Amino acid sequence: MSATPIYEERLNVNYPFISGIFLFVLAVGLVPGIILGGLWWFTALYIALTIGIMVSFFQMKVELFKDKLVIKYGLFYRRVIEVEKIQTYSADKMLHPIRTYGGWGIRKGRDGTFALTQAFINEVVKLETLDGTFVISSRTPEGFCTAIKSVKS
Repeated sequence: MSATPIYEERLNVNYPFISGIFLFVLAVGLVPGIILGGLWWFTALYIALTIGIMVSFFQMKVELFKDKLVIKYGLFYRRVIEVEKIQTYSADKMLHPIRTYGGWGIRKGRDGTFALTQAFINEVVKLETLDGTFVISSRTPEGFCTAIKSVKS
């Protein structure tokens, strides 16, 4: 295994999207504390958990090595796909992520594919492997496919 990746891409979350979610959570979290009074600990816990979840899934990192493809999503999720198991790959567009996968993130689609997607990035690489079909977000799907091609040949 090589220490340096052949292809690497970091996909950060959309800042206005996260800001909107945080403001919504802040408003919803403050309501019990204001109305019921004295539940400041509940509000603090709710906001801390929300911030923890947002930080945990803030960044998606894709690394292609000679023998494997590693996808890290946030702090805790890691998926390794062996290069020799990749049968086909292609650049594609994800037209309806909410309808197909129920949103962005780590999702199983209605069509049986497994999606690892970042919000508002509709360009993807579709990988068909022996283990299943994966849809992975990419800002440069053609470059990603070219890197896979260089490793496969």
